[in-house]
Amino acid sequence: MKKNILIISIYYPPIQSIASNRIHSFAKYLDKDKYNVYVHTLAVQNLQTDEENIVVHRVQNSVLLKPLLFIKRTNKLLHYSKVIYNKFVNYFSKDEYSGWIRDSLATLPALIKENNIDVMLSTYAPTAPHSVALELKKEFPHLKWIADMRDEMSQGLGLPAKQKEKYKKLENEIFEYANAVTSVSKPLVDEFASMCKKSDVLFREIRNGYDFELQENENYNAAFTITYTGNFYGGINPVNFLKALNNLVEKDKSKKIAVRLVGVKTHFDIPETLSGKVSVITSVEHTKAIEIMRKSDALLLIHPTNGRKGVYTGKLFEYLAALKPIIALVDEEDVAAELIREANAGYICDNANIQKIEMILEEAYTEWVQKCKRAFNKEVILKHHRKEQVKRLENFIEELTSE
Repeated sequence: MKKNILIISIYYPPIQSIASNRIHSFAKYLDKDKYNVYVHTLAVQNLQTDEENIVVHRVQNSVLLKPLLFIKRTNKLLHYSKVIYNKFVNYFSKDEYSGWIRDSLATLPALIKENNIDVMLSTYAPTAPHSVALELKKEFPHLKWIADMRDEMSQGLGLPAKQKEKYKKLENEIFEYANAVTSVSKPLVDEFASMCKKSDVLFREIRNGYDFELQENENYNAAFTITYTGNFYGGINPVNFLKALNNLVEKDKSKKIAVRLVGVKTHFDIPETLSGKVSVITSVEHTKAIEIMRKSDALLLIHPTNGRKGVYTGKLFEYLAALKPIIALVDEEDVAAELIREANAGYICDNANIQKIEMILEEAYTEWVQKCKRAFNKEVILKHHRKEQVKRLENFIEELTSE
């Protein structure tokens, strides 16, 4: 007999985000011979989709002050204006999605009864899906509730005291009522488990992943072509990479190097020596970005060491699946570095170490000149296709519902 699964999330396609990709993969890859899948999400004007074998239920966020969604890439000024406005809304509102929470709690009980829901999965961030799931669990205690944590809550870095207190209160209620907690990496799973006082709550790691097939591409460009995809924000910027690359080129201007920054805004200085070597490509469709990655000679990953642990970054999995060497400027002791080593997928250096960045750039350039074929551990990479991670979720659901 099929089990009935209810997924509760603010983010879901056609909204474009890493959060949407994760939750859509759950709905998409859960075995439809074993599960009926219902998704409850946010209604966004003119952005509705229907999907085969997935029932999508949407309600609006009817409030005076509502957060602005990052539906697609925008210019830097508009992006940061949205960030500031959303912080204002979050500070002065009890919950920025209070209208959505209210209407969700008015409609979901009927859906649960009519469709005999067995398992409910809610996902953070924001907190609204967990707030809805908490009240539903109180009303329907037989439901198995999985609380999915894509990020830290109360343990997030730099949180204002008021927000930290709010998150801590909700965390404690989640640990009291949820049957299980999932997160994107083992350090985050372990952190949440350490805060839970109940021994019967189950904790599991369900990583993010990529959602296309591996494809060998042994092209070598006329210049050693390094590609970065995505945006820059905060400490995630190319400043130290460009300094190291500039040092390398200053020592040998005959080096044939090209850098493509795809989907970024130029709010950083490009050294004069690198003029003509660094190009900025405006936002492209996701399929085009994958094509660009596959036709590169190396891929650039930047995530500075900042005290956070358990950070893979969303783009890492697509970089791995592109089967191109990764120049990873990341915490050398965190999970991203560990996975790159396990997959034999590239070169690793702390983003703060400009001298070492220059060294690994030299190493990568030399291997390109020599046309060295990298022996990727494809077995490791294949485990990170989203459908494989959803199999882990399926196994977890079976474990929960067999009790």
